[in-house]
Amino acid sequence: MTAELTGPIAHIVTWRLNGVTAQERSVQAQQVVQVFEAARAEIAGLLRMEVGANVIDSPQAWDVALYMVFASHADLQAYQAHPGHLRIKTWMASMKADRGQVDFVITA
Repeated sequence: MTAELTGPIAHIVTWRLNGVTAQERSVQAQQVVQVFEAARAEIAGLLRMEVGANVIDSPQAWDVALYMVFASHADLQAYQAHPGHLRIKTWMASMKADRGQVDFVITA
């Protein structure tokens, strides 16, 4: 991918959690939401963040989604290497079953 990365960039991540029951995954999801909400203030260059647990049960559903908008690609890269982000990744490793991600430049 060689597209020019100028302007705001969206970073979307989804997780499937490894709780055995729907209730366990719901509890895990709420913990994930709380951890990201607590980290919000320490994320430089963050223009917007929405994080939430799934509310409609479906076999295709993911348990948690995170939507972030950064002022620039450089801000997203700085976030990826930030100690707070790395702590969250380490913390989530034991409960993560699967992870999806997409990043794109916001053009409008």
